[in-house]
Amino acid sequence: DGNISARPARTAPGGHRRSPRTAGNAVAVAEQRSTPRSFVMDPPTSIRAAMGADHDDDGDVEPVFIDDGDCEVALDLDEEDDAPMDSDDEIEGDPDAPIEDRDAEGTDVVPPSEDAAAVVRTHRGSVYACAWSPTAADCFATGGGDDCAYVHRIGPDASAVTSVALKAHTDTVSSVAFNHDGSLLATGGLEGRACIWSVSTGELLRTLEGPGGGLEWVRWHPKGNVLLAGSEDFTAWMWNADNAELMQVFAGHSNSVLCGGFSPDGRGVVTGSFDGSLRVWAPRTGECVTLFQGHPFHDGPVTCVDFHAATPGLMLTGSEDNTCRLVSGESGKVLGTLAGHTETVECVGLSADFPFAASGAIDAKCVVWDLNTSQPRTTLMHDKAVSALKWIPGTACLYR
Repeated sequence: DGNISARPARTAPGGHRRSPRTAGNAVAVAEQRSTPRSFVMDPPTSIRAAMGADHDDDGDVEPVFIDDGDCEVALDLDEEDDAPMDSDDEIEGDPDAPIEDRDAEGTDVVPPSEDAAAVVRTHRGSVYACAWSPTAADCFATGGGDDCAYVHRIGPDASAVTSVALKAHTDTVSSVAFNHDGSLLATGGLEGRACIWSVSTGELLRTLEGPGGGLEWVRWHPKGNVLLAGSEDFTAWMWNADNAELMQVFAGHSNSVLCGGFSPDGRGVVTGSFDGSLRVWAPRTGECVTLFQGHPFHDGPVTCVDFHAATPGLMLTGSEDNTCRLVSGESGKVLGTLAGHTETVECVGLSADFPFAASGAIDAKCVVWDLNTSQPRTTLMHDKAVSALKWIPGTACLYR
C-alpha cells in the first residue's frame, strides 16, 4: 500500500474459517405438532412397478391410511424445547445482527492493533525493499515501485520522520543496502543499474552499469566498498563503488540470479539461480569453485540463501521445491534437508548464537528448525506469505 510500518509480526491466519452464513447450502424445515397425525401416502415407485400395468395411478390405487395407534413417536417436542424454526416464526432481536459462528466457540476475534512507532507514507507505489543502517539506529532506507528510493530518519520521539528522495532509477527499485560503515547506500533497479548514494547528503555519487537485465539484489562486501549484484541476464556483477570500476563478472548460470552475497569473511562470492543451482565463486578470478546442482540438492529454483556468521562455508538455501538445504561451501556437501513447507520458501536465516535456523514461505508458515536433528522446533503461522525474517543477535528471537 506504499506504507512502511515498523510493527510486530501479523497474527495467525483465519482465512480458512467457514462463514456461518455459508457453512451449509440446505435447510430442513419441519412442522411441530402436539400429537402424531395421520398421513395419506401414494405407493412408492417400486410398489407401483410390482402392481403391474393393470394398476394406474389415477383410479385403481386406493389411499393407505395410518392409524394413530400404528405410529411411534421418535421425538416429542413440547413448547419449551428447541424446535426447528417454522417459516412463519419471527426472529427475535435485530434480524441484521451477525450470526454466531459456533465453530469458533471460545475464540475471540481481536482486531489488529496499531503498534507502529512511526508510519512513513512517502512512496506512491508498493515498497519492495527496506534496510536499516548498521551504524545509525534512527536511519533506514526504502525502495519501491514508484522508481524511487528514500533515506528516512526517525526523530527522538519516534513521531516525526524526515525523508530524502533518491531519484535516478527509471524502473522499480528492487533492492537497497547500506555499506559496512553506513556512509553509503546502494540501490538496484529493474532497469539494470546500481546507484551509489551519500547517506548524509542524499547525493548520487556513482552509477554502476553493465548488466543486460534488471537487478534482483545488491550486497556490499563486509569490510570494503565493493558492491555485488545479481541480474536477470544470468550473471552477477562486482564493482569498486569508490570509482565505479568493474572488477568481475560471474557467468555460468542458465537463468536469473535470484539471490547471493559475499561470504562473512569476504573471501567468497555465492549466487543462487532460477536454474536450480548454487555456485561458490573465487572473487579474484571469477572461477566457480563449488557447484551445487541436482540430487541431493534442490529440485527447483533457488530463491534465497543465508550464511552462518561463525562457521566458514555453512549456508542455508530455500527453493521453489518447498524445502531448505543446509550445505557446506568448503566441502561441497549437502548436509541436510529441511522439509516442512507446502509452498515456495521465500526467506531463510541461520542463528549465529544457537543451532537454529528459520524459514518463511508462501504457505504463511515460519518454521524454526533444530540443525542437530533437521527437524522443526516450532511452526509460527501468519495470515499471508512470509517474505522476510531476521534473527536478533545474542538471542533465540527473530523478526519475521
